[in-house]
This record gives sequence, C-alpha cells and structure tokens, in this order.
Amino acid sequence: MGITRELEIANRTLLIEEHENITDPLTGKEAAGCWTWDCSMVLAYYLTTPNWPPSSFYAKTVIELGAGTGVPGLTAALLGANVILTDLPPLLPGLQKNVDKNDLRDKVIVKELIWGEDCSFSDLGLSQPVDYVLMSDLLYDVNSMPALCKTLKHISDGHTQILLAYELRYGTTECFKALKERGFRWAKVAQEDLDPEWQSEDIAGAVNGYP
Repeated sequence: MGITRELEIANRTLLIEEHENITDPLTGKEAAGCWTWDCSMVLAYYLTTPNWPPSSFYAKTVIELGAGTGVPGLTAALLGANVILTDLPPLLPGLQKNVDKNDLRDKVIVKELIWGEDCSFSDLGLSQPVDYVLMSDLLYDVNSMPALCKTLKHISDGHTQILLAYELRYGTTECFKALKERGFRWAKVAQEDLDPEWQSEDIAGAVNGYP
C-alpha cells in the first residue's frame, strides 16, 4: 500500500496512489514510475490552462507513454478524452488501481507497452493513430530514444500532437538531438503558458511538429 495524493484538477479531486517495492525489470531497481514526479504534474495542469479550449480533448484519443501513476492521462480523461495509459508490466496494476479509484473505467484503459516492440493497433485498443501523445520526464537516457521514436511513429501521424514535459538534467539535450535526427521537431511552451502554480525553472514543456 502506498501513499494516496489528492489533486484538485479539472474541477475534480483526482486520487493518485503511489506504490512501493515495484522493480523495474530492465534495471533491477525500484521502478521510477512508482511515484508522481513534478514533470507529470506540470504536464497535467498545463492541459487545463486557457491554451486549450474546453473541447480540445473531448472525445479525442489520448495515449500516455511511461505513464507511471497516470496523472496526465487521467487528467485528459477528466477533460473528456478516451485514454490509454501504458507502461511496463509491473506498473500496470497500480495504474489500474488509480483508474478504479477515480471511477474512470469507461474512459481509460491500461495497456502494456514496451517501446520499440512491434504491436498492432488492436493490441493497444486503437483503430487509428491517436490525437494526442502525453509524455512526462522520459528524456534522460539517449539509448532509449530509438525505441521511443519507433513507438511514436507507430501510434502517430501528421495530425497527432505530442505534448511533453521534461526536466533539465544530464542527457536531456542528447535525447532531443536523437529525436531531431529521426524527424521530430519541437516548439517549446512559453513558461507563462504553463499553470502558474505548477511550473519551475528546471522543468519545461514542448509540443511536437511531426515529420
């Protein structure tokens, strides 16, 4: 049993349980997705700012990669989107618990997704490329970028918007270079466009330009 946080967002109280003692099968260490990181909060609250009209996410298809505890994706669901939360297998029960806690089973499904692996749209509960991809705090290991790009190109097309929150840390610049080399272009979100209570000099947002 982890700690449950209450977030006031999108005119609702979102209940988020953080989990302990979940091991990342790729590193053998405790999975980073057990906790709610500041990047995910910045991204989630950005979705509720005036930059996005009320209808922006209504009835749209949204997928969150590396969802962890699922805060941005669950926020999109509160805004009316149909959401797929994805992560590695050990984190899926915790994600499902957060879906259930917030009574969002009719708007959100939880799926395993390992970046770079081949999977069909039906495997992810999709019939076509998604409208939005949400990513928070995923740009820290340049070696994971080829797999991430493969997945992004599989689930996206020229109409998809990829919304990203990232912390400025060692490796971030190299990750952006790797994305650029594979055809992705990004526009940085102005700091004043982020939620005034959820922004930091160390955290930034970006919206993609897909090739």
